[in-house]
Amino acid sequence: MVSTGTHSDGVPVVAYRVARASGEVLAARHDELDFYAASTVKLAVLVAAARELDAGTASLEETCTATRTFTSQVPGAGEYTIEPDDVDDGLPPDGTPMPLGDVIDRMVTVSSNEATNIVAERVGLPAVNQVLADAGATRSTFGRKYSDLAAEQAGASHRTTAADLCLLMSAVVTGRLAGPERTAWMCELLGRQTDRQLTAAVPAPGAVPFGSKSGWVDGIRHDVAFVGEPGPDALVVAVCTRGYDEQAAEETLKALGALAVALA
Repeated sequence: MVSTGTHSDGVPVVAYRVARASGEVLAARHDELDFYAASTVKLAVLVAAARELDAGTASLEETCTATRTFTSQVPGAGEYTIEPDDVDDGLPPDGTPMPLGDVIDRMVTVSSNEATNIVAERVGLPAVNQVLADAGATRSTFGRKYSDLAAEQAGASHRTTAADLCLLMSAVVTGRLAGPERTAWMCELLGRQTDRQLTAAVPAPGAVPFGSKSGWVDGIRHDVAFVGEPGPDALVVAVCTRGYDEQAAEETLKALGALAVALA
């Protein structure tokens, strides 16, 4: 979802890493540069949910409640609602029961901030950050729920690098973070993300599997994707941009994605 405000963090820059999921880096530029992560770190929330499903401590059929109102993690800050520009109009009215599986689906496929907050509350922020640590994404963090402006003002943020995003996606598609059934489930969900940037050149549906998780706010446009059968030979691409208008950033993402796929 698009967020109000800006997280451009400085001068315009493009950073990327192209790698095999096995870890072989094929190309990189500024891939250790720190960025506001936007929605790319929702991938770690997905993995945290998959781990709960693996453990039997959650089920896709369990009931959640649709809501656009959440409690800030800052003591005394009270409740807040999702910023108007970020509202997911596809969610049912507040108070409507929803299966957890449907909430997770909207978190991934349309990058719903409300759905992400619901899932993040269900699994807990420590579990999300443990996923990042287990993937080797040591410079990344999931610091708060979305639209928690009090937490943001207190310094809680979502941060990542192109290298970390590659490591996270690689760990997902090689099955290092969840069991085989949930790994396949995550890859299928990522293949249905509606905002296709890096995978725009890959036919859909087609013989080549792919999946991605993008993120954007004003001045920020990122995407991380896999192309090819999930496993160590899959191509993984992460591109982070800041300081460009939306059209220029998307053209950059699509061009780099097409080049990486063509050369792989």
